[in-house]
Formats: sequence, C-alpha cells, structure tokens
Amino acid sequence: MISPSELIIARCRAFAEEDFGFIYDTHHPDSFFRRLYPDRDGYVEYGRSTLSPTFRIRECRILHEEVRGDLARVIYYLDTEYKGERLESFELSRLRRMDEEGWLYYRTQKLERQDFDGEIEDIGWADFDRVQDKLEF
Repeated sequence: MISPSELIIARCRAFAEEDFGFIYDTHHPDSFFRRLYPDRDGYVEYGRSTLSPTFRIRECRILHEEVRGDLARVIYYLDTEYKGERLESFELSRLRRMDEEGWLYYRTQKLERQDFDGEIEDIGWADFDRVQDKLEF
C-alpha cells in the first residue's frame, strides 16, 4: 500500500496525465468532492475539457506527513499555473485509510503562499490552525 504522501504525488502525476478517473477514484466516498461531483464520468469530462487546458501543476513538494491509525494528514506545497498566472499555495490534506482501497483523499485546507511569511519548509500544523477564515474543501 502506498503512503499518504505517495498518494498526493500520484494524484498530481495523474492530473498532469489527464487521468481524472484516478483523481475521482482516490477521493473518499464521504468527501465534499464526491458530494459536489457525484457522477464519475461527468467529473472526468469536466477535468479534461475545463481543468486540463487551464490549470497546470508545476511542482508538488511534500513537507510533512503524520499517520495516526486510519487517519493521516499531509502538508504540501503547490506551485501551479492557472490561465497563464502562477499561483503558489500550501495544502493540509486529510486522508482516511480504507481496507481494500488503501488511503483515500478526504478533505483539504488551503493556505495561499502570500499568507505565510516564512520559508516554504518552515510551515507546520500550527500555521493552518491559526488561519481565521479557513478554506476547506
């Protein structure tokens, strides 16, 4: 079974390869994402027609991982491009382990790079706790 961090990297690679089926399949059934996109084929088409032409992941760097039983959390840095504009952010993703499927992506809290003054490698769990208006999905 791959680790939570390896799943994050695999999902980024799948995005670059336009494998939106993999991205869909690695979301936990109880996630907000699955409520937002209940139809797998619809999401795959949306990814290929809308996301792929406008959004690109330039870098995904894992910074921290913590596993406690069937729950995990991973902080990573994303350097992306959306419609030609560079965007940098941090994400704190929460994953749940499913017996037969391994780790599944449950939810994420996003923090824009501009909202963290330190070096990329210095961000930690407490920095996400301090955010007033949390952006979670």
